[in-house]
Amino acid sequence: MNTVRYILQAGVWILPASAAKNFALRRLGHNVHPRARAASNVVWKVSSVELGAGSRIGKWNVVKNMRRVRLADGAMIGRMNLISAPPVYVRLLPDGGVLDVGVHGKIMSRHQLDCSARVEVGSFASLAGHESRILTHSVDLRENAQTAVPVRIGERSFVASRCMILGGAVLPGRSVLAAGAVLVQGNGVKPGMYAGVPARWVTEVEGAWFDRDEGETRHVVVHTPDGIVEQAF
Repeated sequence: MNTVRYILQAGVWILPASAAKNFALRRLGHNVHPRARAASNVVWKVSSVELGAGSRIGKWNVVKNMRRVRLADGAMIGRMNLISAPPVYVRLLPDGGVLDVGVHGKIMSRHQLDCSARVEVGSFASLAGHESRILTHSVDLRENAQTAVPVRIGERSFVASRCMILGGAVLPGRSVLAAGAVLVQGNGVKPGMYAGVPARWVTEVEGAWFDRDEGETRHVVVHTPDGIVEQAF
């Protein structure tokens, strides 16, 4: 894609969300559903963006040097995230610079995603809280060479605040990564709670969140005799 088109795309991406913006993004080569919503963001050198029906991108994310960003139906990226890949990995790896977020998957706010290799957030999964980092590339000390390995957050899994997920790590479906944990390759072996540095399986998890049939969690627990406020959001 030539520089002129990247400049035009960047100019459109900075605009507020609107039907006209979605139309302009489609004219510039992106696949944006009419019912998707994309707020003002800084987007540079992103070859392909696919936004499904009801998907949303909040304000002031920085997205750069990506081959593809795909949000399936109902998926969401919150605010002020940094999503990027070094150009060398986009050029050399078939899955370099790729972010895939499944149906009703979520990336909340203020996270950093290094997508040197593919990052996948499964359906109904959530990169929740704030300030977690996904780092897919590193130095192979044995080979004295740069390397990048994909990361996967399984379906209906929950990542709490300030976690680190390193290249090759897989959080199994219907699992929880506790706040501050570091998930490394090979440690995600079965569904459950993972905690610690490096993160290890701690216990099984269960709850209504893992079986919900809509993306939003709208109820609020209130410590009163009434218990839970329905549809608070």
